[in-house]
Amino acid sequence: MSVIRTENLGKTYKGGAAALAGLDLEVHSGEAFGFLGPNGAGKSTTIQLLLHLIRPSTGAAFLFDRPAACAQVRRKLGYLPETVSLHDYYSGQGVLEFYAGLLGGEPRDRSRQAAEMLERVGLANAGGQRVSQYSKGMLQRLGLAQALLNDPDLLILDEPTSNLDPVARRDIRDILLEFKTGGKTIFLCSHILSEVESVCDRVAILQQGRLSKTGTLEELSRAEGCRIMVRNLPPEVMEALAPSAARVTLEGAQAVIECGDDAVRGEVERVLRGCGAEIERIETRTQSLEEIFFSAVKREGAP
Repeated sequence: MSVIRTENLGKTYKGGAAALAGLDLEVHSGEAFGFLGPNGAGKSTTIQLLLHLIRPSTGAAFLFDRPAACAQVRRKLGYLPETVSLHDYYSGQGVLEFYAGLLGGEPRDRSRQAAEMLERVGLANAGGQRVSQYSKGMLQRLGLAQALLNDPDLLILDEPTSNLDPVARRDIRDILLEFKTGGKTIFLCSHILSEVESVCDRVAILQQGRLSKTGTLEELSRAEGCRIMVRNLPPEVMEALAPSAARVTLEGAQAVIECGDDAVRGEVERVLRGCGAEIERIETRTQSLEEIFFSAVKREGAP
């Protein structure tokens, strides 16, 4: 089942500036999907279109196979914006009880729901404190609690850990992983690539309003050369390898041969086989998410 689907989705603002151009995207049930791109790529515009806060200029967006404009699908959503703005004259407990009421919760259940959510996001000891006294990190946690209050099937997050310290980021990551384990779907927009890498099953990279890449990390990463380990490499083999572009270093009795690409690797393996050298192991290096990201968004003519 498609939880999110867009077809030729586009948004052009007054003056002719295209924030999003022909986005075709599909997010499946039960997966964590990372939505990446530099500032101005169209990520926030996409989220606003999915939430039907703005209308598309072209194409359409669907949530749970229904148009994004359908009011019924919003009961299945949880949303945490980049900047959390909550009623600061309430206590944290009071804010969550207020939203529990908007969701139709019974009065006798609202206090319990609020307390459970505060515990879940690490604010149990601050529930009675006014929101106006919360730090930015505490506000972010409270915003996440509000987004999870209705036990949504789809959680849309825009920079959820932007104001958090490393310990809090880890806590939020654990909450998201727990949420995903329950069969729920996450649509995560973040500039913290390590966070996306640890949580998400697939990613999409947006560049200048267009989809640049999409897939699993395994699908998007490509081989970046390899290291061939050979024990007790004879001197004559070292000499035979000299004409190749491989870099050979010695680590005790082990020789490490670094090959920059498949052509070099093929030449090295041919020499080793011809000399009867025994390969101990081969380590293939693949791109990290950071390398994939910068490769996708690199501008033409950039060094």
